[in-house]
Amino acid sequence: MNKDNFKIAAVVVTYNRLELLKECVDAIRNQTRKLDEIIVVNNSSTDGTLEWLNVQKDLTVITQENSGSAGGQYTGIKTAYEKGYDWIWCLDCDVVVDKFALEELINTEEFDLDSIGFLSSTIYYKDKNLAYANIPELGNSYDLLTSVLNNKPIPIISASFGSLLLPRKVISKVGYPSKDFFIWGDDAEFTLRIILRNFKGFIVINSKACHFNNENNPNPYSTLKIDSTRFIYGVRNMVYVALLRNRITHNSILRGYFSGLGFVIRIYSQRELINNESKLKLFTKLIILYIKGVTFKPTKLFPIR
Repeated sequence: MNKDNFKIAAVVVTYNRLELLKECVDAIRNQTRKLDEIIVVNNSSTDGTLEWLNVQKDLTVITQENSGSAGGQYTGIKTAYEKGYDWIWCLDCDVVVDKFALEELINTEEFDLDSIGFLSSTIYYKDKNLAYANIPELGNSYDLLTSVLNNKPIPIISASFGSLLLPRKVISKVGYPSKDFFIWGDDAEFTLRIILRNFKGFIVINSKACHFNNENNPNPYSTLKIDSTRFIYGVRNMVYVALLRNRITHNSILRGYFSGLGFVIRIYSQRELINNESKLKLFTKLIILYIKGVTFKPTKLFPIR
């Protein structure tokens, strides 16, 4: 099929980020490679988002109870798949893409329809540095260096939903993102799952986007309250992701257990105690979340064939 004939839908998930959502949607509208549909999944925002969405005639709006980024992407990707789109472009509502972003993804040299699993944009923070939240997991060192030397897209094994292009066939083979993650780690697990099915992932350097997150923090767990939703889901989910990642990089589940343990130990050692929390409470919380992570069995749903 000619690339110009691809049917492509964008999926944006939002929750109480109205002003950023407006910028995100405008950037999608202004793409040099026009989209066939823009699907916005509203996780029951309370900041006027629904009222604004209701007067946007070119958007497909789905409002659901807040099921986190994971549940939002599940709904959006499922909707786009069931409508028959060839490619699905997943975006976060606080990411503003360059007007050439989609065109660069579609026109990448690594566009092999048989093997491609996902393509990611290069995402910067608003200060022009790379956005820590969107740095992908790099693949094989030899392939990486070869790609850099030949100015080609860089092979990766996981990426974020900040700006991620997925082919239809991947959904039919690996299923949808798991709603069980709720927030953080859902995109890493989903893209790792794609790699495990022998597809390839790449980051396209010339496809650019800007992430307008509140802060560009390499270690967000150092400041989050340990009883917060992000901390609880984030730690559990990333322990699980460590298991999955080590199946790919080292073909070892055991190494994954140690990798996940190292992750929670780093949080414990690097964290500054806040709000009078005790070391014992932090240690206990991390051990509980580690156990939840290594025993986590997220539900994987597939399209009805």
